[in-house]
Amino acid sequence: MNLKIKKYVVFLNGNHKSSSAQVNCAEIKSFDSKITQFDTLYVADGALNHILRNKISYQKIIWAGDSDSLDNKAKKYLDNSSLNNKNQNSKSYPLEKILLVKNKDFNDFSVLLDRILKETTDHQVFLEIFYGLGGRRDHEVANILEAERFICQLPFGGICFFHGGVVISSLEFEIFKANKMLFSTFIRGTNGSLEILGAEYNGHFSLERPSHGLSNRACGSHISFKPINTAISVYF
Repeated sequence: MNLKIKKYVVFLNGNHKSSSAQVNCAEIKSFDSKITQFDTLYVADGALNHILRNKISYQKIIWAGDSDSLDNKAKKYLDNSSLNNKNQNSKSYPLEKILLVKNKDFNDFSVLLDRILKETTDHQVFLEIFYGLGGRRDHEVANILEAERFICQLPFGGICFFHGGVVISSLEFEIFKANKMLFSTFIRGTNGSLEILGAEYNGHFSLERPSHGLSNRACGSHISFKPINTAISVYF
């Protein structure tokens, strides 16, 4: 079965971290971190501040949050969108809003992932995440673990690329513009394995413990990764 792969773009509320490296999966390529025009954006709570402040263009926003991280401009945007959506004679904002309660035991990113998961019945996924790293360490770890859970739930597999240097994938992918970069690779559990091409430690590997994948290095500007019966995480 020849499955298509679909890209989803997510903005979270961490720090902005960029990388010169480019991640490719099948016919999908990651955006340059300087790109400011998108189609549909999946936006977690205070990430709406970044969207409006940096004048990022979009066709539609799917926003999820409890509004606790919004600045005044973002709150006004959400209020205006609610008013316009109620007024049939007014052009509605291109916004789908998922309002969450403040007292909850999951993060806003997880809600966006659940929303995306519902759409993935017939395709693979390339999830590109901006502002997902940095900030509070526990928030960063929660984002990465939610992404790992999401990848393992996908019926046909997928890849998550956090700008700033983390890739989580159950699909084969490549990193371009690596420029001999240092990276570490981990697999989920102990039953899977992976193949790496274009690195100092090259070939087929079964990583039986977490530290087996530490401190590898690209030989040039291009590395390829192929997970085998597992999901892998690459930190660079």
